[in-house]
Amino acid sequence: MNTAKFVKEITVIDPDSKGEVELTVYKHEGGGIFAMDSSFLDQCFDEDNYPVIPDPFSANDVVKETQYVMLVEDNRISNFISSVDLKQD
Repeated sequence: MNTAKFVKEITVIDPDSKGEVELTVYKHEGGGIFAMDSSFLDQCFDEDNYPVIPDPFSANDVVKETQYVMLVEDNRISNFISSVDLKQD
């Protein structure tokens, strides 16, 4: 599983509603940067857990484990994951 590190929150204007939307920006370990609607993250994930989402940079034919990305606050969780043999479903 890949990880993406939190960069910052930004505010943009929704082109449909013309209202302000908060986005959370992440830096993917593969080098790319992407953003997600912050309210989606707040509604769908517990604050105490690192969210795991489909990897926006993963090709459809890639091995199953790399098709997801864990959104982290810093690289400490990445170092932990690399050092532990986690069970794969």
